[in-house]
Amino acid sequence: DDIESYCRNDVSSTKRILHLCKKQINLRKTIGNKYDMSCYNYSNTKIGSELLLKLYCDKTGQSPWEVKQGRTRRESIVLKDIVFPYVAFKSKEFNSLLDTILDTTVYNTKGSFKHTQRFMSYEFEYGSGGVHQSVAGIYKSDLEFIIIDCDVASLYPSIAVQNGMYPAHLGPVFFQTYKNDIVGVRLAEKAKGKLGDIAIIEGFKEAANATYGNSNSEYSWLYDPQYTMQTTINGQLLITMLAEEFLLTLPDSQLLQTNTDGITMRIRRSDVEKYYQICKNWEAKTKLTLEYAEYSKMFIWDINNY
Repeated sequence: DDIESYCRNDVSSTKRILHLCKKQINLRKTIGNKYDMSCYNYSNTKIGSELLLKLYCDKTGQSPWEVKQGRTRRESIVLKDIVFPYVAFKSKEFNSLLDTILDTTVYNTKGSFKHTQRFMSYEFEYGSGGVHQSVAGIYKSDLEFIIIDCDVASLYPSIAVQNGMYPAHLGPVFFQTYKNDIVGVRLAEKAKGKLGDIAIIEGFKEAANATYGNSNSEYSWLYDPQYTMQTTINGQLLITMLAEEFLLTLPDSQLLQTNTDGITMRIRRSDVEKYYQICKNWEAKTKLTLEYAEYSKMFIWDINNY
């Protein structure tokens, strides 16, 4: 009886998991059929990496085995060599931050860069991963003020595409493959709405995200830690440029939080038009795209809990 009960539970649990995972299973089935990949047992990250590898090999004529042997190993990374030339600030505080970064050499991408910068009444924390800032409290939109959040759409892939980035050992052809055959194809398919091919929309999303994550793994064919640092350092600086402009231009506003890819502000409703104009100017300079959400209330404990 115990054995029969165990077996029934085992089968019913497995069936339930099958239905819970049906979307993920169907995605792997579709990608496998479409791109001749046996990927049922792949994690999302591996799907992205292997799909990117296949398209890169198709473009270059190299074998997957040959490409997988490549790495770019670096003893150090001089940050002034990787900061984008259009990064600029207006305040002495953030120019001091920029000077500190330009004078920094990184020897380890994990935890080797940390800096705290105060600006007005706010404290910004910088590191190898991203910028963080938050003000604990309960905040509400009302007749006079509104809470608006803006996030950069696909921050890390977009930074790479807009700035021609690629792991050094893979060459410019990797950038062209990444931009045209991954990001460009996915965005075109996503624009079709419900008619879009889910295998391309979801599978290529993982491929787009795979480069950044794997660029910091010495076990990956995408390994180049300078690519990692160029992505994260510039991401922090670009977000900071937007935060600085908000605070300088909208004096009655509150900067509720700043995180890796976005900013939450509480501003006067009379300043909403100015707010969006600042965003448009920033988008024009960075070639990145912002997405928005309005909140009626926001409860903040810290940057990770809100």
